[in-house]
Amino acid sequence: MRKFAMLILLILLASAATVSARERPFKHRFGFIYGLGNLNSPEKPYFSFNHGWGFFIGTGPDRFGLNFSLFFQNNYSDNSAANNFGFFADKDAAEFAFKSVRAGFDIDYRLNESGRLRPKVGVGLGYLIWKYADPVGDTVIQALGDKNNTVDFSAAEMYLSASVGLEIKPARRLVFDLSTSIDYLTGIGTAFGDETDNNRGRLIMRTGLKLSYLFGREQKKRPAPPVWPSEETWSAEDAAKKAPAERDSDGDGIIDRHDKCHNTPRGAYIDDSGCPVDSDGDGILDGIDDCPLTPLTAAGFVDIFGCPIDSDFDGVPDFRDNCRTGPVGTPVDKNGCPVDSDGDGVYDGIDDCPDTEEGIEVDERGCIDISFLHEPMRINIDYLSGSFEIDERTKKRMQPLIRKLKILSDVTITIAGYTDNVGPSEANQALSQKRANRMRDWLESQGIDRHRMKAIGKGETNFIVSNKTAKGRAKNRRIELVFSK
Repeated sequence: MRKFAMLILLILLASAATVSARERPFKHRFGFIYGLGNLNSPEKPYFSFNHGWGFFIGTGPDRFGLNFSLFFQNNYSDNSAANNFGFFADKDAAEFAFKSVRAGFDIDYRLNESGRLRPKVGVGLGYLIWKYADPVGDTVIQALGDKNNTVDFSAAEMYLSASVGLEIKPARRLVFDLSTSIDYLTGIGTAFGDETDNNRGRLIMRTGLKLSYLFGREQKKRPAPPVWPSEETWSAEDAAKKAPAERDSDGDGIIDRHDKCHNTPRGAYIDDSGCPVDSDGDGILDGIDDCPLTPLTAAGFVDIFGCPIDSDFDGVPDFRDNCRTGPVGTPVDKNGCPVDSDGDGVYDGIDDCPDTEEGIEVDERGCIDISFLHEPMRINIDYLSGSFEIDERTKKRMQPLIRKLKILSDVTITIAGYTDNVGPSEANQALSQKRANRMRDWLESQGIDRHRMKAIGKGETNFIVSNKTAKGRAKNRRIELVFSK
């Protein structure tokens, strides 16, 4: 109830801010948000970036803007990831789910007074309503509270945020907003013990796109107060009255009494009425337009010389380019978007391994990610007491690892089996050997050469947590894979 009361309070504050703003000559806005976000976990298993969505309402078309937003996000842990920059983990293969609702205010400062492209920076605060849960059953994970009690690993926690972005205004009432933000979880609103609080993620990274619709009255500049004419002004007006009737004040060849446009820029072509011509409708007048045959669809996307802009230098002008901020040096398709032939997320031209097998995790160079070889890989299997069988969920979670090991055929694997401390040590030693043997046999059935593997039973040694609880004993019943080349 406390979480939902805070959420309703924030929504009421946002509504009040918007209503009061209606009395001011500003535009308001509302719209929808799509983005990718992730919780920066300090240790394995790491979470991956996942889709999120939300909506917002705000006010302020000038340099400052105030928005209230709601954003919904689910992230899943990826046991094979080497860091927090993985993408789209499958909840069926995850150990934890981090589910959150972000509700808060953001203040933006736009670096330009006006224009189609407006860079901006911003700060914000609000509450993040979150929980750690089982990804399949949605059961909340338990954690240690600040009174050494067991509590739900969830909270309504205050956050502070900072952001940078770019507003793109293709139409009078439509705005696209590309932004990147970092939220810092302050701990206000939580009641966890020091061990839990010090080992949980505090930073949330998001990159998103906002689509805004503008409404309300536009801000208008007040007219300058009247000034009493000086003697020079009176003299200029008298001279104008006495000037010859055939005067051509803008020098376009049409005398003023026949000229409907007295301020035509020099060099511009005119029609019979003395008004400048813009035959391609790009806002640059014929005669001073270096590209007079620009298509009508290029209006708003030309430079001061009337020629189409290609802001990312990919050979596709912006008015036909669906990806105007693509990386330099990558081949593009006819729509100006970077090409990724092998679908690994690294574009052709900067991909050192352009023929990577589909679905294989790669590093920043586009080659198979081998960072997992650098340290032992712990696999917690849902063993029943005294059992050495591998459950189906673990088999499914290990498929990405098996695909990598098939490609990295020169890698050898040491399989170490462990037990908890329940039962005689001799029996546990034998059981751990059976668990290691069964993992080796199963990996062989998946296509891994038996000669590359060595199975060792470690028994009740090298405990990673205390055996005093059932949860701790379950973590100690495990398999560890050690890789070498």
